[in-house]
Amino acid sequence: MECRRLTEDGAMLAREAIGRIKIRKNGSWPSLESIRAFLSEADSILVVATEDGEPIGFALAYLLDRVDGNRRMCLFYEIEVAEAHRRRGAGRAMIDALQSVCAAEGVAKMWVQTAPSNQAAAALYRSTGAREAGSEGEIVFTYPFEGRRDESTIGEAGCRLGCE
Repeated sequence: MECRRLTEDGAMLAREAIGRIKIRKNGSWPSLESIRAFLSEADSILVVATEDGEPIGFALAYLLDRVDGNRRMCLFYEIEVAEAHRRRGAGRAMIDALQSVCAAEGVAKMWVQTAPSNQAAAALYRSTGAREAGSEGEIVFTYPFEGRRDESTIGEAGCRLGCE
C-alpha cells in the first residue's frame, strides 16, 4: 500500500479515488477542473491510498490560519476507505500521512469531528492516538503536534509522503 498527498498532477487519480469510493453511492463524479482547483490550493490536502496502483481510500484536510497568527491548525475533514479494504490499515496510513503533512507545515494541532453514533470512525481516531473530547451531539478528536519533529517518511504504516 502507498499513501501520498496529491498535487494538481494527480487530479485523475484523485477523481478516480473519490468517484470509486464515495460518489458511486450518490451519482455524479466531480469534474477534473474542480479537483485541479482544489489540489492547486496550498492549504488543501488530499491524501490517497493505493494498492497495486488502484485507489483504495482518500482523506481530505484543510490548513487554517489562526487569527492570533500563532501556528496554523488543520481541519481533518473526511476519510473514506473502500469497503473491501477496511480494517486493513489504509485509514491508519492516511492519518499518518496527514500527520506528517501537519508536522512539515508546523501545524499546532489537527482535529476531526464525528457523531457518537459513528463508532467505526471513533475507533479509528482512538487507535491513531487522537485525544478525545465529547459533548452531546459530537466527539472532537485532536492530534497535537507540540514537540513533533518534521518527518518525510512514515514508519509503521510503510507509506511515504510524496507529491506527484
